[in-house]
Amino acid sequence: MDAAAVVDRFGLDESARVWLEEAAALPLPEGGVPLPVRARAAEALAPFAPSRRDAAELIEAWPDPAWPVELWWLLERMYARVAADLAEGRREWRSWPNLIAAEDVRVRCAVVYALAAAVPLLEAVYDRHGVPEEVRAATLRDIGRHIGHSRAMFGRLGLETVTWAALHFRAGLYELGRLQYEPATLSTAGAVRWYGSGAAAGLGPELAEGAPALRLHIPVGGPLDAPSVQRSLDAARGFFRSCFAADYPVATCTSWLLDPQLADHLPESSNILAFQRRFTLVEADAPGDADVFRFVFRMAEVDPARTPARTTLERAAAGLVRSGGSWRVRTGWLRLA
Repeated sequence: MDAAAVVDRFGLDESARVWLEEAAALPLPEGGVPLPVRARAAEALAPFAPSRRDAAELIEAWPDPAWPVELWWLLERMYARVAADLAEGRREWRSWPNLIAAEDVRVRCAVVYALAAAVPLLEAVYDRHGVPEEVRAATLRDIGRHIGHSRAMFGRLGLETVTWAALHFRAGLYELGRLQYEPATLSTAGAVRWYGSGAAAGLGPELAEGAPALRLHIPVGGPLDAPSVQRSLDAARGFFRSCFAADYPVATCTSWLLDPQLADHLPESSNILAFQRRFTLVEADAPGDADVFRFVFRMAEVDPARTPARTTLERAAAGLVRSGGSWRVRTGWLRLA
C-alpha cells in the first residue's frame, strides 16, 4: 500500500498525496490504531462533545473490518502522524490535507477517528504537566465545535479545519474560559503581523521579535462579554507558569475582530469594540473578507448577495463588501498580568 493508491482510490488531490507520502515514513505505534468497537464508539467520541447528529453519523461510519485496506492505511497514517508529533513535542503548525470534499464519509471522518484514538496520548501529556481537568475538557470540546462548523459550511459530516484541530493534539492550544491560547513567539507569519526589529526593540525586551508570547484565539459561541474575557486573560499567565514553567508576559490576537472599521458599524456598547480597545494594534494588516464570511456567515466563499441580515454585525459584514470595501485582519497585543 502507498499514498498513490489511496489518492487514486478516493479521488484525493496532490496535497493529500504529498502529505501521505511523508506520513508513510512514520512508524505505526505498536498495536495499531487503538479504537474501540462500534458499541463503545460514543465513549471514544465523548471528549469532543459532538452534536447528537454528528455523533450518530460518526458512529454509523465507525471503522470496522469491512473497511477497504486503503481506508485503513489512511487512518493509520493519520494516527501515526499525531502520535509522532506528540512524541516529538512539536508545537509549531503543520499543514494537514483537507478532505471535506471527499465523497466517502469515512474518508472525511478518518481524521476524527485518528484524533479520538490519540486522546489517551494527549491525556498523558496533560498528566505530566498537571493540566486541570476543566481546561482539558474545554480544549477537546473544540473538536466537536469544529465538526459542527464544517457541517454548517459544507452541508456534510467531516472536519474541514483539520490543521487547526491537529494543533490541539500537539499540546499546542489551551482553552481557558472564553479564550484560547497558543504558545508562540512574536513574529510575522501568515496573517500574523509584527513590528520590524528596530520598532520592536524600542518597545521593550518582552516585545522584541522572537520573544515568547501567547497567541490568543476566540472560539465561536457565546458572548464576548468583558467579564468573561477578563477572567480568561487573568488566568492565562499563571496557567502556563504553573503547568509548563514558562512565562508569557504578552498576548497577541490576529483577527478581523480587531479591524477598526467595525467602529463605523457597531454601537458604542458592542462587546466587540470593547474587546478591540484592549489591544495596541500593529500597523500592518492582511486581507480579511474570507475570515469574516467564514466566521460570521459560515460560508466558504465571499458572496454578500447570499448572506442573511439578521443582526447588526451581519448587515455590516456583508454591506461593506457589497459597497466595494474590504475587511482587514489586524494583529494587536496586550500585556498579561
